Amino acid sequence: MNPYQPPQPGQAPYQYNQPPPAERERLMRIASDQRAINMVVLIYFGTGLAGSMLKSAGSAPLQIVLGLVALGVIVAGVVYAVRMASALHGTGMAVLFAILLLIPCVGLIALLVLNSQATAELKRAGLRVGLLGADASQFNGWR
Repeated sequence: MNPYQPPQPGQAPYQYNQPPPAERERLMRIASDQRAINMVVLIYFGTGLAGSMLKSAGSAPLQIVLGLVALGVIVAGVVYAVRMASALHGTGMAVLFAILLLIPCVGLIALLVLNSQATAELKRAGLRVGLLGADASQFNGWR
């Protein structure tokens, strides 16, 4: 759409304060995946803390349950991180991030790098990004 061309009959007016529809969808996906990753990290740390407290109490069945929850959280984190890397950089980088996330300490660094890139991308689009990511209410006028 040419913003300098006069509107045609039946054509929606051009929105100057909004990115194009494909870019809006990409930004909303990045924001939702970033929020999910941040929640996953918080839940993972919570399960680790609870597991260490239960270890001192000697409750083996609850430790097994927490271990399974932690495993599910890790898998969800990898899925959301790969989706976000795909939206930010494309498929090739998403595969690279998926491999990096499987390496224990390197995966955490890769996750932090990916999170900072997502924050920069969202801020460049004019969105406010907090501790858990961009608030979904900022996208209400975009739909």
